[in-house]
Amino acid sequence: MAKKLEELPIYSKAEDFCDAIDALLERPAMRRNNDLHRQITRANDSILANMEEGFEQGSDRAFANYLTHSKGSVGEVMGRLKRARATKLLSPADVDARLAAGEELRKMLGGFIRYLHDTDWKDRGHHRDPRDEG
Repeated sequence: MAKKLEELPIYSKAEDFCDAIDALLERPAMRRNNDLHRQITRANDSILANMEEGFEQGSDRAFANYLTHSKGSVGEVMGRLKRARATKLLSPADVDARLAAGEELRKMLGGFIRYLHDTDWKDRGHHRDPRDEG
């Protein structure tokens, strides 16, 4: 069992996806469209934030609920990237590469959510050794 969220491969996959989206958001065309930029930024930030908050929950089911929000945020980012592509703010090549990564992350999150629902460990917070903190 992972004692830190960073030990989970899905977390590094999510970090990579979020970093790739952040790089797109730095493009001048994206920065000029304040509404779309803000919407994508908020959804993108929500992916890791929900994973981090969920990991601290007391049960696997609670963690899974937060991961469901992360998965939804991935979907939102992907949808808004499609809009940026349609309005020619971003190139199809740039968007398609991120959509492929997003789809892979969504599938991973879905599988991990199912796993957590199946195992439903009820005492996530108390399994940690206090000496591991810090």
